[in-house]
Amino acid sequence: MTYGNNHQRDTQQYLRQQIEQAGPVEQVIMLYDGVMRFMLQAKTAIENGDIQGRCNANRRAMEIVAYLIDLVNPESGGEVGKRMFGIYSGMLKRMLEIDMRNDPRVCDEMIQAMRTLRTATAQTLAEQQGLKPAVPAAGTVVSAPKPSDEELEKLRRNAVA
Repeated sequence: MTYGNNHQRDTQQYLRQQIEQAGPVEQVIMLYDGVMRFMLQAKTAIENGDIQGRCNANRRAMEIVAYLIDLVNPESGGEVGKRMFGIYSGMLKRMLEIDMRNDPRVCDEMIQAMRTLRTATAQTLAEQQGLKPAVPAAGTVVSAPKPSDEELEKLRRNAVA
């Protein structure tokens, strides 16, 4: 039992250090990873008929998206701030449907939306740092083409619909 507790404590300490050492953009990428992880948990819970598990996972994903909304300032953030505010707000509305419809396809949509945002953000970060895009922890290849403005707008419209 001691090993398990020590291992868990060490893991939490390592994760806390990773977050503290990450820059703001890397922290946003970690938040995207968290949303994808909780959406996958919600989908699995739906498929297993675990209503409480679905609610818990969806709530945690929604809390992260609400936090992302709080990070965005649509007035001082310019066009990008307005767009991200709209995308995150639309995603939050769509996530409400997960609990209402109990539909795993909505989880898939949110995972794909987050994957698109994560890929674009990671690629932008790599370009800013002058680095060659790499394979991030979530397994998404960052060297995929950066989504166009039209693709991001479609994502925003679909999230709001």
